[in-house]
Amino acid sequence: MQINLNEIEIPREELQDVVNRSMASIRKTHRKKKIFKTISRLGAAAASIAVIAGIFAVNPALAENLPLIGHIFERIQDKQYYPGDYSSRGEQLTGTAVSESQGITVTLSEIVCSDESMNVSLIMESDDAFPESLLAMEENPDRDGSAHFYMDADQQISVSGKAVLDKQTGVEDVLDAKGTFTDAHTFIGMFRIDFNLYPFADIEIPDQFIWNLDINSISYFPSSSGGSSEAGLTRLADAGEWNFSNEVVKQDLEEKIIQVNKSLPNGSVISDISITPYEVTVNYFYDKSRIQPGYEAYDSINPVMLDGSGKVIEDKIGLFPAKGYDLSKITVYALETPDENSWMKYKKKYTIKALPLSFRNGWRKTQPQRLRFLLKTNR
Repeated sequence: MQINLNEIEIPREELQDVVNRSMASIRKTHRKKKIFKTISRLGAAAASIAVIAGIFAVNPALAENLPLIGHIFERIQDKQYYPGDYSSRGEQLTGTAVSESQGITVTLSEIVCSDESMNVSLIMESDDAFPESLLAMEENPDRDGSAHFYMDADQQISVSGKAVLDKQTGVEDVLDAKGTFTDAHTFIGMFRIDFNLYPFADIEIPDQFIWNLDINSISYFPSSSGGSSEAGLTRLADAGEWNFSNEVVKQDLEEKIIQVNKSLPNGSVISDISITPYEVTVNYFYDKSRIQPGYEAYDSINPVMLDGSGKVIEDKIGLFPAKGYDLSKITVYALETPDENSWMKYKKKYTIKALPLSFRNGWRKTQPQRLRFLLKTNR
């Protein structure tokens, strides 16, 4: 529900009375919720500043937690799938950014939105302490030092009241919030919405829009499950109602586009490559006229990319993080897809560290086809 701050009567006497009470008799989780409700209802009013300052004097621990709002990116940005400097570009979400259901309060804090993606930081606070198996996620070596929450969500994008992406017929997605626990009751993290994937790839993302997000359930993989199978998925909260509505403005991240227009033997053509501070996108299209004899099947070729230092680029359908790679040059190898027997022999013979050598030798007598192009960046 959208709150009109101008219509709210500020209960100054009642709030002052709350400040003067003994905070020792109030549950810690209730105190936290009270502060966030006070802040959201009073906004920038002078009375709210006095009340909050009084509460902080009684409970310094709350003053330590509150600065998380608007400063989450700088604490977890390097632990993401697409790491980078989000904190200097992050903008505070305005609108309905706090929602509580089933004893869990979710606060959306900052956002970085570009033509490629929308990245949102959040705080998740639980009245009850999170389960031990959940808190131990970061200690699992398969967790890359992070904790994860998986949120079933519906999304809607609209402009001037008209839906561009309708949540009822559009996207039902699982958002992966990746981050860390600050204590047994508090998780901070961020999630990414990729505009290059369905259904966002099928629409033109407006420069300015209203983004509605409805989270229906929150799940996690216990530390003992390894997170490798759906069987290990555990519901933290089901059939909840965490609802958000915020205005989003796309930012200009000075995206750099390098024209390539190079084709692989199977007719797959790399048209161009776009580079932002966070991600690199290799854009393909298909041209039958460029198919070479013997490579009519689209999966007859397995393209592999190396960066300027010879490091194998771990891309996901032409998308990979910008950080961690030498983008001064990219070499694309068009390897012939082996059959199962050849692939098993290949895996036994070469390790991932020897891949560049294997590309030169190939698993056949013929040299693999190679495409090389330079990315002239300022990196």
